[in-house]
Amino acid sequence: MKYSYYPGCSLHTTAKEFDMSTKVVMRELGIELEELQDWSCCGGSVAAGVSHDVGMAMAARNVALAQKQNLDLLASCSGCYNKSARAAKALENETEKQKITAILSDMGISISDSNIRVRNVVDVLANDLDLTSYIQRPLNGLKVACYYGCLLTRPADIAGWDSPIFPMSMDRLAQACGAEVVDFRSKTKCCGGPILVSKQEVAFELTKQLLDEAQSLGADCIVLACPLCATNLELRQPEIEKKYSVSYQLPILYITELIGLALGLKPGKLGLNKHIVSTQSVLAKLGI
Repeated sequence: MKYSYYPGCSLHTTAKEFDMSTKVVMRELGIELEELQDWSCCGGSVAAGVSHDVGMAMAARNVALAQKQNLDLLASCSGCYNKSARAAKALENETEKQKITAILSDMGISISDSNIRVRNVVDVLANDLDLTSYIQRPLNGLKVACYYGCLLTRPADIAGWDSPIFPMSMDRLAQACGAEVVDFRSKTKCCGGPILVSKQEVAFELTKQLLDEAQSLGADCIVLACPLCATNLELRQPEIEKKYSVSYQLPILYITELIGLALGLKPGKLGLNKHIVSTQSVLAKLGI
């Protein structure tokens, strides 16, 4: 298997551990990644908020570049994945395609008829291979809460590879790694990331509810695939602890880091030393 790999802005800046762990895990599993040449920001929700057409064109640019490489586009970040998949879907609509093409032509980019798919790393790992045959170090005794957030499996007509209401792909991956998955009922509730600047108190309350539930279930860590959610759950965790006089010290891991540990890879190669909230408690529980 080989993919055009789209890291997006976060994986080259604030979420380097997600980039590191994606690359080493995929290599270990025999999946080849060719970084998308000349990739650019997908625009996220910011560009779309200014202009639907410009926002869609920004994401479609990367789809067009993947068409040139004639490889399916793989994004680890759930936000980049969602935006890129929406753009690919929009190109199937003639009206949307014409508007996108007009904007991209000003950039010297053309849309081809190459039929590529946009995939997320969770989708590929959960649905394209049997992870159990690769496990070298089962994560016995580790309790994890799998958090999907708003974008990874929604909406169904864009994602379609897992339930938009109660997804289980990451749960199955964690179980394949030997971990115990807790019944995290808030797995698709918003962490408050998009409103962190404008409505910080509301965002903190939403994040706190997730941390509260994970802690009440006895989870040793939360596992996810979204850098924005990770920012809220990890970077803001000390602020929330101070504001509400609570204590979590709950590690937030990317799903590729968890899988990498089960594959027997060294924590440093997976970026586990780059977290704000120490991952030492997870490693200690696994005897690493």
